[in-house]
Amino acid sequence: MIKRILTNQDLSIKRRLKNTLLYLSRVRGAKRSWEKRHKKVLEINESYSKPCDKSTEFEHRGKWSAFRSQVDTTTLRISKNLSGRSDPRIIPEDIYVSDIEPTLEIDDSVNYLSNKSFYNRWFNEGNFPEEFLHCLEGQYYNYKLERINFEEFKNLAKNITYPVVLKPNRGTYGGEGVKFVESYNELINISEKGNNFVVQEKIEQHYYFKKFNPLGLNTIRVYLYRSVLDNELHILNMALRMGKDGSLDNVSVGGIHTLINFDGSLNGYAVDKYGTKYYEHPNSGYNFDSKIPDHEGLKELSLKVGNNVFLSRIIGLDACLDKNGQWRIIEVNTKSHSLRFAQYGGQPFFREFTDEIIEYCTKNHWALTD
Repeated sequence: MIKRILTNQDLSIKRRLKNTLLYLSRVRGAKRSWEKRHKKVLEINESYSKPCDKSTEFEHRGKWSAFRSQVDTTTLRISKNLSGRSDPRIIPEDIYVSDIEPTLEIDDSVNYLSNKSFYNRWFNEGNFPEEFLHCLEGQYYNYKLERINFEEFKNLAKNITYPVVLKPNRGTYGGEGVKFVESYNELINISEKGNNFVVQEKIEQHYYFKKFNPLGLNTIRVYLYRSVLDNELHILNMALRMGKDGSLDNVSVGGIHTLINFDGSLNGYAVDKYGTKYYEHPNSGYNFDSKIPDHEGLKELSLKVGNNVFLSRIIGLDACLDKNGQWRIIEVNTKSHSLRFAQYGGQPFFREFTDEIIEYCTKNHWALTD
């Protein structure tokens, strides 16, 4: 890729040099980040370093060689040894970060849709948690996003049914800053000092998901892909995320996840952030061999919401099933996606769309443009 950037006649020499330096910086950062993660995974699970068969590794290196002269096979080996499934389409995580995602996601304005205060303004109401109060850049708003002062905020807070959820409405990941607020006084104390947050209803989850872990919400991450060939939206993969040992369901804070197969059944095992495998939930003892309720309903809602997210090729939705059996979308994610939800289950993140994405990102690579 570096040679293609340097010899790209569509760019000035100055721009070619600048893009080369930017690309090398991004490649170096991604390489260091994933070497650190993989080192930790392999320290805990030494067997994951075992090579795949020669033909698979040869095909894997050839498939991703458009982006690297030397393709790191660590992602492939971890995915194969963890899942038992060998597939050369498994994406090396460093290549995804430095080449694929920044090429597919070039319009930063789509990040506006990640602001949780705007969900019920942009999407159909009822699909997302009910919102009660907001704070945007230090200014308070009611549920209609009408500006109010803090005294009005306090008066409205008296009429809310507690407990509620207070969470940052932008700029955080992995459940950072999420609080379950039990009373009016607690909410006011937090709100006086807070900035950029939304106060939402606390959704009670369906009994099927509660049996795995009763605390908080166990959510399903649904990944969608808008094809570079025809702009049709496709569901790529789904994974059930669960809290563990009192944590939220986010893997970064101690949760675990299991891939959901195409028929709605769980994959048989769950893994944590570093690939440790669980054949049953370590707290509840429930295993991972059942089917989720209303799988078709989840797919339908995911496509409905995804079709209202424009200018994005990859969309990550966090969904939950409430106690009444209604699917709700909790969050919309437009960047920094997690490949391991699928790939630690042995499924290539982009599945049958892998080759079209490689071809597109090779021709339209972000570092080849002005």
